[in-house]
Amino acid sequence: MNHAYATLLAGALALGCADTSTESAGEPPGIGDSTSDTDGVGGNTGPTIDATVRVLDAMSGSGMADVTVENAAEDTATTDGSGSATLSVPADDTFSILLQRSDAIDHLLFGPTGTEDFSYVTFMATQVLVSGVSAMLGATIEEGTGVVVVGIDYDNLAPAVGASADLDGEHGEPWVLTSTGASFGDTILPGAMGMVAFSNVQPGDVNVSVTPPDGADCTAFPGGGEMPAAPVQADLVTVVTFHCR
Repeated sequence: MNHAYATLLAGALALGCADTSTESAGEPPGIGDSTSDTDGVGGNTGPTIDATVRVLDAMSGSGMADVTVENAAEDTATTDGSGSATLSVPADDTFSILLQRSDAIDHLLFGPTGTEDFSYVTFMATQVLVSGVSAMLGATIEEGTGVVVVGIDYDNLAPAVGASADLDGEHGEPWVLTSTGASFGDTILPGAMGMVAFSNVQPGDVNVSVTPPDGADCTAFPGGGEMPAAPVQADLVTVVTFHCR
C-alpha cells in the first residue's frame, strides 16, 4: 500500500468523526454491558472461540502496537509489535471488539461468529491524519455522527470488484477508494480497495446489506449469513466485513 493510498483510506475512516480529542468516545453499545443481548459475552457462560485481531496503521500498513483490545465481557489485551492480540468471543452469536489507542479514533469490530476461531485484519486511523485528510477530501463533518466501514473481499482477501454496499438510516454519501484517490460511490471498482465507507451515520443500530458481484455470493464474516444490525455511535468507526466466493 503506497503512502497516498493509505492516507486516503485514513480519510475515509475519519469522515464523520468530528471530535478529535484523545479522550474515549465512551463505551459503544454491546461493550461493557453485562446484560447485553447484542454480543452475548458478558454474563454468558456458553461456549467461546478465540478472535485474533491484527490492527494495521492506516498510514503505513504496518502493525500497530499498544492498541487496547476489549471484548464485551470487558476482558482486555494489548496488541504486540505485529499489531496482533487475541480475546475470546461467544460462539454462534455476535461479537463486538473495541479498539482504542490514545492517538487514534476508536474502532468497533462487529459481526456474527461461528464455531471456529478466526482472524480479523483491520486498519486504524490515527488522530493526526483526521483534520488534514478531511480537508483534502472536502468532506462536511456533522457533529454527533459516526462512520460505518463495510469491507467486501473474496475469501483470499482480494477485493470483491463489482460488489456494492448499502445501509438503512440517515447517512452521508458513501466513499470508495481507488489507486488514484477517493470518489463518491457504493460499488467497488477495479483497482480499488475492498471497502465502502459511510460517513455522517446517525447513532443507533443500522442494517448493512451487500450486493455481490455477478456469479458470487457474499456473507457476513466470520460466521456467515446476514449481518446482524450493527451499532453506531458518535465519534466511532464501526467496521463490518463480508466475504465472497
